[in-house]
Amino acid sequence: MVKFTGICLQFQNSRIFSFIALLMFVTVSGFLLSPVVALSTDTPSGLPAMNDTHASSILITCRDANTKTGIADVRMYLDGEYRGTTAGTDGHIIVSPVSPGKHTLRAVRRGFMENISTIQIPDETNAILLLHPAKIIPIGETGPKEERMDIVFVPSKTQYDCTKKEKVITDYYTANEDNFRTDVNTLIKTLLVLNSRTANHSCLPEDTPNRFNFYYYSDPGDFADAFSGCAGTLPEDFWEDAPFTDVAVIIYPKYTGSYTGPPCEPNGCSSSMGPGTNSWFKSPANAGSVFMHEAGHAVFGLIDTYCGETYYTENNPTPNVWSSQSACILSAQGNRWDPSLCRQIVQTSKNGTTVTCTKKFWRYDPEPDLMGNSLFYGKFGNATTLHIHYMLDNINRWNP
Repeated sequence: MVKFTGICLQFQNSRIFSFIALLMFVTVSGFLLSPVVALSTDTPSGLPAMNDTHASSILITCRDANTKTGIADVRMYLDGEYRGTTAGTDGHIIVSPVSPGKHTLRAVRRGFMENISTIQIPDETNAILLLHPAKIIPIGETGPKEERMDIVFVPSKTQYDCTKKEKVITDYYTANEDNFRTDVNTLIKTLLVLNSRTANHSCLPEDTPNRFNFYYYSDPGDFADAFSGCAGTLPEDFWEDAPFTDVAVIIYPKYTGSYTGPPCEPNGCSSSMGPGTNSWFKSPANAGSVFMHEAGHAVFGLIDTYCGETYYTENNPTPNVWSSQSACILSAQGNRWDPSLCRQIVQTSKNGTTVTCTKKFWRYDPEPDLMGNSLFYGKFGNATTLHIHYMLDNINRWNP
């Protein structure tokens, strides 16, 4: 969705009034756009006007584009060089010295879209930068969207009450965004140490952590509902607000009430197998293994290897589940794995004497398998790790 930010430049000659032409720079991401430029004759109260046409200082004021109130702690950059942060309720900063000529101003603050504007010295020595609140906020350093997998975390307004055995409305995230950020950062750490969750630690690229961009969704009037449908329901405008998303993740707070067995085990659910258009999953905030299992589906396109009411297919190329034993054996031989580990997906009774479930699909990875029955202590085996590697090497191949 195309959005714009604004800058209002102030001139100090009270007899000169004019309007500068609108400047619009549109980025592909629709995330940051700059700026609408207009003139103002207002001088910030309590601060001296700068009438010297050879002045080497710029008075910058950062304001919320909606409320017009000042914003403190905005990081200011002049021609790419960090020059300090705004302060006070007025959101002021004086940048000095500045040489004559055209300069680029960049204002950055969490919770707002960046504002990139230009200023001409000595003609313009005051600037008001208008920052628009952002719904999609980066977590940590981000790289080019076309080169990384873009994962957006969304807070849920619901959780599960194990005493009532029903979903309930909660303000744990809706009233405190810090709670959500803390839980998200914990889950991100589990994904960034993906190698430690594989049986063969050397199978994934060394730069695996740099193949992701992480963001969180922040809209005070619209939240996800983790317990509406299997994978939950995203905010109504989510895909319009974040069209670049490869995978969305609905996070809900840990269960509340007294634990009395099923259905109170933390559960996740994925809407699809692999990233792309409208791909998302839900996960509890306090169960890293559930998060990794569902990420296996939605982020890496992995198939369940347990026998149950789930979805099966041979996810070529480099599958972790095969539609025939011969295909599994052929893959094992080609990768120099032990072909005797190829086995049909079945489930037996607790005493192992009765087959209770059978699927016409075959698996390779031994237990403890994170995509199988060993959810809470398993790892990604050879087949799943090979498929993860393939997905990381083909980021954004699913996009047109």
